[in-house]
Formats: sequence, C-alpha cells, structure tokens
Amino acid sequence: MDKIGLGVAATFTAEPLGDALRFWLAELDVEGDVAFAPYDQVFPSLLDPGSVLGRAGAVVVLVRAEDLDGDLDGDAQDGQDELDAVVVDLAAALRASVRASGAPHVLVVCPPSPAHGSPEAHARLAAGLTRAFEDDRAVSVLTSAEPYEPEPEAVHDAFADRTGNVPYTDRYFAALAAAVSRRLHAVTTPRPKVVVADCDGTLWDGVVGEDGPDGVVIGPERMEIWRELARQVAAGRLLCLCSKNEERDVREVFARHPELPVGLGDVTAMRVGWEAKPDALRSLAAELRLGLDSFLFLDDSPVECAEVRAGCPEVLTLQLPADASGAAAFLRHCWPLDVTSVTTADRERGRRYQEERRREQARDEMSLDDFFATLDLRVAITPAGPEHEDRAVQLAERTNQFNLSGTRRLDGDERFVVEVRDRFGDYGVVGLTDVRTEGDTLRACAFLLSCRALGRGVEHRMLAHLGALARERGLARVALAHRATERNRPARDFLAALPVTVEPDGGEMAWHVLDAGDAAAVVHKPGPAEERAAGPVRTAGPAVPAGWAAVERIATRLTGADAILDAMRAARPVAEVAGASPVEATVMRLWAELLDTAPASVDDGFFELGGHSLRLVQFMARVRAEFGVELPFDTLYTTSFTVAEVAKVIEERQLADAGDEELAGLLDELAGLSDEEIDALLDAENG
Repeated sequence: MDKIGLGVAATFTAEPLGDALRFWLAELDVEGDVAFAPYDQVFPSLLDPGSVLGRAGAVVVLVRAEDLDGDLDGDAQDGQDELDAVVVDLAAALRASVRASGAPHVLVVCPPSPAHGSPEAHARLAAGLTRAFEDDRAVSVLTSAEPYEPEPEAVHDAFADRTGNVPYTDRYFAALAAAVSRRLHAVTTPRPKVVVADCDGTLWDGVVGEDGPDGVVIGPERMEIWRELARQVAAGRLLCLCSKNEERDVREVFARHPELPVGLGDVTAMRVGWEAKPDALRSLAAELRLGLDSFLFLDDSPVECAEVRAGCPEVLTLQLPADASGAAAFLRHCWPLDVTSVTTADRERGRRYQEERRREQARDEMSLDDFFATLDLRVAITPAGPEHEDRAVQLAERTNQFNLSGTRRLDGDERFVVEVRDRFGDYGVVGLTDVRTEGDTLRACAFLLSCRALGRGVEHRMLAHLGALARERGLARVALAHRATERNRPARDFLAALPVTVEPDGGEMAWHVLDAGDAAAVVHKPGPAEERAAGPVRTAGPAVPAGWAAVERIATRLTGADAILDAMRAARPVAEVAGASPVEATVMRLWAELLDTAPASVDDGFFELGGHSLRLVQFMARVRAEFGVELPFDTLYTTSFTVAEVAKVIEERQLADAGDEELAGLLDELAGLSDEEIDALLDAENG
C-alpha cells in the first residue's frame, strides 16, 4: 500500500476499529491516518465527494442488515423486497463513490446482534452484495473476519451495544481490522508473478538425495503446501523449482506421487542442480524475461534464505518454518499470496510461457529475418468492450517496460485493445491504447504493451492503427504521452526511432508528436532493439529493503485476534507506578490502551488524557469484562474521574457484589433448614 488515508463509514459505532486499523498502518509502514464519517451516515458519505470517504485513499464501509432496514426479518416477501432495494441502493452508492474518488473500497457485511438481528436477513444481504460486486475490481466484499474470526461467544458485546451502540468486542474489532487491512493490501500492492519453491524440507520431509524418491514423506500438512501452490498456479502465478539436488531425483518424486495437486506440467521452469540459488534465480528471471522484483522464493533453510537476500535483494525471500504444520499455517497467513481476482489472461499465463519457450527455440535455430518471416504474426486491434475491462485495468497496473507514459489510470475517451496470435499460439490481449481527440490531434494518454509481445513489431502496428484512425477522422497529428521511468527503456527505444517532435507538457511528461500519415506508415524493421527485447530483463532502482521481515512477522505472530491485541498493547506500554494497587495498575493499563496519552500517576484524570464519551463506553465494557462490575455513570462524568477514584469504585463494587452473593448463599442455605435446625444454629452462635 502506498501513502494512504483510510475513510470509514458504518451503520453502527465503529470507532473502536480505528485503533486496530492504525496498528496495521504502522505494521505495514504506511503513512496516513484513519478518519470516520458521522455516525450512521453511510449513504450521504458515499454520495458526497467532499466527505471523509471522498477524500480518502481507501474506503471501508461496514453495514449490518438490522441497521439498514428494521423490517428485514424472517422470510416474508415484503422483507425480501426491502432487502433487494437496499442491495441496489447501496451498490449504486458505492459505485458512485468509486467513480468520484478512484479509491479502492472494502465493504464488510457484519454479523447481526443476537438480540435484534436476523441471521436470515444477514445471509441474504451478504449474498446479494457479493453477487452485485463479483466482477468489480474496485469494490471488495467481506462477509466475515476470516481467517481471524474468534469463537462466536467472543464476537458480541451486549453491554457496550446497549450503552453506546458499540456492538462488538475488542477481539472482534481486531479481527475485522486485520481482515480489512489484508484485503486492502491485496488490492493495492502488486502481487508476485513467479513463486519459486525449494524441495527438500519445503515440498516434502526428508532429503531426496539421501533418502531416495521413495524415502521422502509428503504427509497431510505438506499436502496443504502443495494445495496452496496449486491455487497459485490456478491464479496465474508461474511456479518454478529451485533446489540443490539431482534433477532426475526430483522428477522421480513427482512420478511416484500422482496424487499431488501440482504436476511437472504445472512447473514453468526449474533450476535443480548445484549452482548457488541467487545465480539460479537470476537465470530463471532471464528465461522468463521478468524482473526479480516479481519473484517470491520459499525455502526452509535460514542459510539459503540469507544467501538469496544478499545476492538477490529484489526477490521477496521467505523462510518457511521447519515443521510441516507450521509451514502450512505460514502460507495461509502469507499476505502476498492472496488472490482477489483472476482474469482469463492469468489462467492462461503458464501455457503462454510454454509457447514462448518454443518461439525462443525457433529463434535460436534461424536468422532473425527468417524467424519473423515464418512467425505468421496476426494482430487484431479493436475497440475495448465490457469484456475487456478487467484485462485493461490489469495491463495498466502491471505493464512497466513498454508503458510510454508510465500511467496506471485510464481516463481517455476511447480504448483499443490489442490481441495477438502467431503459429505457436495465442498471446491473448497484450496491448492497450487509451486516446482522446484535442483539436487536430489524436492524443494517446496510454500506449502500452505486455513484455511477452515485445520485439515482434506489435507496437509498430499499434501506432500505425492510430495513424490510420487519425486520418480517417480528418486529424493531422498523433501525439504519444511519454514519461521516462526506471523501467520503460524499451518504450524509449521505440520513440527514439520515430520521426517525432517533442512538446513539453509540464513536469516529467511530454508529448511526442508525429504527422498522422507518418504514423500510419510506420513498419517494423527487425534489428538490435529486438535482440535487446529478447534478452534478460534487469530490475532497475533500489531493492526492496526488508519486506520479507514484515511478511514473516505477520505470517507467524499476527495470526489471530488475541495475538493482534497483545501486539497492540505492547506497542503502547504504561509505566509502572510505585505504590499503585493491582486494581489501579490494571486501570492504568486499560487507559494506556484507549487514550492518546498514557497515565503516569494514579491522580491523572481520564478526560485530561484525551478521553471522551466513546472511549468511556469502551472503558466501561473493559472494566465489566476484566472485573465483572458495572461502573455507575454518576461516578464517571465528574472532574474527579482519576485512576485512583475509579479503582476505588471498582473495589467497592466488587465488595458489594461479593456481599450480595454471600447473603444470597446464606438465604439459600437457611431455606433448606427446618425450624429446629435453625434454632440449634442460633444457640450455637450465642454460645
């Protein structure tokens, strides 16, 4: 996630979520704060571009069925109609907010209260909203806090709900914040394109070189790792193997285990041998023509991980726990492996890399001119339709090398998609132009092409198409927006060979302009640029410094609501005060967790430290959970509401409750005695 601010709106009091969201912003090293829309103002806040949500870099909306319509109970048809209307209205408001802000939105359908909510209405609302946004990349729908969901009895807080409309416990708010932060991370952070796995101690227990292919063990926990790799392949990630072994032994393990969900046919490439793993990974990057910063490497060996981090710092290198169950749990909580949407291009990526390998073999067997003469390249450039929306957005987000302007947003008037085939197979949709007309000029705000189609002349046909389009519309010029980035060298090489004039547009952006007729006449001439395009891709710029440390910490230590709460509390320690009673020390700890400033003395006051009515409700709920007593309002809303004063009230309440319980027990005991037994007890008491 880049620099971002979170805007939150809810149909209930959700401010306790803010502390946990701020914890995750700090954990992920993201600048920005969390701001809340006014209470129960979801629809106005979504529809107002000037609201907290309209100004946020990411938006979180939390709803309950019982808050949206009080009649949504049971299976009555009128309740169903009301619910359908709510789904339509809420979906429309969310889409309006996305259009106005361009920010990713996460919609959470929260569980109903045990006292007033309807599980049926909740289920129908969750299902309706999930369907409404199943093909929408801008709005993610969560219907639970999985995988952080605590046990059912730890979800609701009836006292806080009754006192301040705060329906959930601290544990559930912590779980919600983790689930929301994880989803935002998935939709705003680039996903790895290549997953590389070690073999011994990672994919199986044992060492195949010593134990033999029949001696290694793939138990139920190791099988979970294989299933996760299968999910990654299904999502379009390229799976590679990198292991210090004999290749025939590794292949034999696959042959002896046909039940594995991943077969050798799913492995895009492998480096099994005795070379250093950093060298092996660089070799894989060259073969796949991908930057090392798109690689994720899994290994159980701390030594091998340290070597890769030193030799290939661009790679996200993660050390799996040595035990199989720990490794499987690690992958379940490995955020970079999360998948939110899968396009057709993703599903076919592995096949296309295999086709590319056959192209490379053919290129090595003949001259460059002969290769292009026999390639039978077919390029189709057509207006983008609704079916191309996901792929167009994906191209803008992921294309780096041949992205003339470096843009990630598409805001032109027309889009054209580029589909390519040759004698080896179908590349799919690999290119995109995003254009608008200004005066006598057709301006291409976005002109981009996937790296797998570079060096084939597709970019020349894209420009020729724009030139022909401009002439057809009576326009004199074609202008290409260009901004140099660290990684779009191929785009700069392409521009350098064109008869263009450069018109600055302020800042780093410039327009490269050429006559429409010249653009229409551009043709591909194989040469040095194509040789460069076929060579290995090197990643420019600084390496990712320590992303692996945060990923490993989250995947091993922050895997449940209790662990997250413990980490939040550890981040806000309270100083020990000499002479403070155990109750006073506990009150100080609770205030340190809730308030902007931690108390330093038992005489510090709640409101003086930044407390307000909502924090007061949270504190009362925590006192009830910690000590089993309810604090009276007349004690709390006073200027003498200090640590010492509230600790004294808690102790008095505990004593009173204990006395009441003792009296009730004595009465129960007396009720079971006869008159003679009571007289005997009195005589004994009087001596």
